[in-house]
Amino acid sequence: MTPAPPRPDALAVRALASRAVLPPGAVARLFGKKSVLRGTERVAVVRRGRVLAYVPAAPGADLRLALDALDLDAAPPGPGLRLQGPGGVVDAPAPEPVRSRLVLPDGTRRAWGVPERATVALGPVALTLDVVSGADPHVALDRALWLGAGRPEAARWLPAVDLAPPAPPAADDHVRTVERGVVTETDVRQARLRRQTIRLRPGQIVTPAARSLGHEWGVFAG
Repeated sequence: MTPAPPRPDALAVRALASRAVLPPGAVARLFGKKSVLRGTERVAVVRRGRVLAYVPAAPGADLRLALDALDLDAAPPGPGLRLQGPGGVVDAPAPEPVRSRLVLPDGTRRAWGVPERATVALGPVALTLDVVSGADPHVALDRALWLGAGRPEAARWLPAVDLAPPAPPAADDHVRTVERGVVTETDVRQARLRRQTIRLRPGQIVTPAARSLGHEWGVFAG
């Protein structure tokens, strides 16, 4: 039986967690020679011997570290970041943020007329996300966004809504906008370093660490 086509008002939502992608050499150093990842292994993200986060490990061709906004707050980019397993440690690559997205089969995307970016509603929160091809239609959300939206199980595509923020005035160098749906502690620290304030957009999620530090330093624009 042919599966029923997805409905634009009932897209499944999946929370995206952090993960480390390990090539064979890194697997051997972290877990021992001839080790094979089975999908249940985790590695610690450490700096100067202090464990900042634990993330799942997956095999891959290149060493990568993708962190959701909550783990990115705990383990911001900087020198000395390493991955630690039961067999040893490796230097960690610069962490990249987990990327939220709307995943649709090509046929469904053409039938609905979905552009490269689309807005979806998640209960009281609406977000504009990149659209990518995939066999299984769903909305993949950074874990912080998923928690901030109330842990939704389904999302609705809003074809007539565009939440892309307007470009800030060229002369206003002291106001910073964060294009992602999540504002992290790293964003707050960068804004303070550059003597900027952050203007929050409607529906934008602020991690607890970013909110605490932002209010302490007066970083958020009124």
